[in-house]
Amino acid sequence: MKRLIPFLFVALLFTSCEKEPDTGKLDDSFLVYTDYDKTENFGSFVKYYIPDSILLIGESKEAKYWKDENALSIIDAFVDNMDARGYTRTDQKDEADLGLQLSYVEDTHYFTGYNDPYWWWDYPGYWYPWYWGSWGGWYYPYRVVYGYNVGSLLAEMVKLQIDEPDARKKLPIIWDAYMTGLLSGSNHVNTQLAIQAVNQAFVQSPYLKK
Repeated sequence: MKRLIPFLFVALLFTSCEKEPDTGKLDDSFLVYTDYDKTENFGSFVKYYIPDSILLIGESKEAKYWKDENALSIIDAFVDNMDARGYTRTDQKDEADLGLQLSYVEDTHYFTGYNDPYWWWDYPGYWYPWYWGSWGGWYYPYRVVYGYNVGSLLAEMVKLQIDEPDARKKLPIIWDAYMTGLLSGSNHVNTQLAIQAVNQAFVQSPYLKK
């Protein structure tokens, strides 16, 4: 079951049949969904790799990446939280135990008519399997939320160190976070909301630690 926790509010647990809260009544804070592979030992990992840009998911058929100061601030929030949990960042993908993928939903018009819950996998420029090594793809070992809203920030943690690299095998995504809410007219405010949401994603993920 997905966890839905608006930070600065009492934690709420929702089942699939319950109605989600009106985001307009949540003090303009982002909602933060997280989920993880409950069979995984997160304390066994040491190094992680995170790209220096965020993929923009939108109408363009060409890959677009978010690399400005605001994007770097959001990336730094992930780095700060991972470091605080005892993990070590590396700039060498082949040395990393974990890979962190960040995406921002700029516009969902491009995906109109897609029925696959993993519709973003076919988006041009998405972090393709070979970005992480010689693999045939990746998968979620648990149920995922899909049908993302414009302005949503997505984070996925990929387990990179598998015994025998094989193009026919898939890399598991062992943790993910979905952060969404009402956007303001200020990029600075939106960035701060996103950073607070990133911090909250780690608060509600105590298993992410050495």
